[in-house]
Amino acid sequence: MMKFYKEIISVNTIKKLPLGGLGGLLLLFSSCEKEIDMDYHTVEPLYVVEAGISEEGAVARISQTQNVTDEIGKSPVSDAQVVITSDNGERCILKLDSAGCYSSSEIKGVEGREYTIRVQIGDYVTESTSQMQEQFSIDDTYMYKVQMLEDEVVYYHVDVTGYNTDTIGYFYTLVTRNGKPYKWSILDNKGFDDMTAINVGCFVYCDLDKDNKDILKDGEEIAVEVRKIDKRTYDYLYALFIAERSSSNPIRNFTNPSTLGYFSAYHSMRQNALRFSKESLEFYDDLMESKKHKFEER
Repeated sequence: MMKFYKEIISVNTIKKLPLGGLGGLLLLFSSCEKEIDMDYHTVEPLYVVEAGISEEGAVARISQTQNVTDEIGKSPVSDAQVVITSDNGERCILKLDSAGCYSSSEIKGVEGREYTIRVQIGDYVTESTSQMQEQFSIDDTYMYKVQMLEDEVVYYHVDVTGYNTDTIGYFYTLVTRNGKPYKWSILDNKGFDDMTAINVGCFVYCDLDKDNKDILKDGEEIAVEVRKIDKRTYDYLYALFIAERSSSNPIRNFTNPSTLGYFSAYHSMRQNALRFSKESLEFYDDLMESKKHKFEER
């Protein structure tokens, strides 16, 4: 079964708000801490649909947002009717696998086909469309570091090839850490010399931030999945990237304005996990020189 690692909306329970900026400075001169009572407004819940179809099949995760004071951030929806159709008339009903998760291997994405998902929950109906993308291959993957002033920035690099580089290609890349989502990025690129290079920033080695949980430890398993997506999905994920940094919601991907999330038809490639080793990390220029020598020796 396909896995959708990226959560579209995360509404966390807030009991105490940390003070930043001037508030943080004031705490240095205070011997006590006061809990602030916040008056949260009750809002109508929204449905969140995270759905996709690939060459492996189709999956949809459906939930409902909760108020910020509720103990559970999102509530799974298990009474939805989920149907995916293609522009050639193919139709498939996704079946409930577990709470809020619907899937089917009876319908598989075919390059060039346009797919529509329809979700109905009582009187609530919402739809979205996406076009299945062409296949590609992963040519090479490696991790490297770059010197930035006194710090070292670590990247995961992926080279993808085997697709039409005459038109713009849209890619979503997910790096996992011990089987769990770690970092993600999106890229639009025509490719260079029949290849597209993807670099995902992972973490920074910094003496002032030694407790950074993003810093990888020796022996941890790092893997990558790359998806070729359509422009409609790319636009949504780009808006999501911006929204995460501005505390706002991304653009709408579904017909019903009360729906968050997106639907994507995509081709996917995965690379086997590697074990991280700080000692084996090379600076980018040194790594390129080493790869050049190996190529000349062939």
